[in-house]
Amino acid sequence: MHVNGHALRRLASCIGLGLYHSTALAQVAELQPTEEVFSDWRVLCQSAAQSTVCQMVQSVAVREDGPPVFLLSVSTDEDTGQSYAVMTVPVGVYLAPGIELNVDKRRPFKVLYEVCDQLGCHAGFRMDGDVLSAFRKGLEVRVRVWTARDKAVDFPVSLYGFTAAYERLS
Repeated sequence: MHVNGHALRRLASCIGLGLYHSTALAQVAELQPTEEVFSDWRVLCQSAAQSTVCQMVQSVAVREDGPPVFLLSVSTDEDTGQSYAVMTVPVGVYLAPGIELNVDKRRPFKVLYEVCDQLGCHAGFRMDGDVLSAFRKGLEVRVRVWTARDKAVDFPVSLYGFTAAYERLS
């Protein structure tokens, strides 16, 4: 599956969505980050000049107070209206098998990694059709990431609040 450059740029520009420290008051006034919570999902938006960039996100950490080891971000291309999902995992995972997703124990599907950078390794897919329907109706996505050729790590990602966050994003 394929994700276009818009989704990756949005991911890179929106992770964290914090204000950058600046001495120029005009720059600070232009940036207006907002966050809305929809159960286990957050919609993060940042306004600058005359445009607003939004994405919905959920992250998974090993410990509650630890850094995220997985980020699932969904954003919509302003030009086409198409939604894309991008998953980010730490650099150093085994890349060959990609990431496997399984919504509510249905038939799993794999998403291949597209690029790794200083933020992590990213795998993306279109959020439409059967995939979108499964995410909207589902309760949980089981995510499988390989840390070595013969070692996989499985963890849950809640879909509680996904539909409300997606509707807010649209």
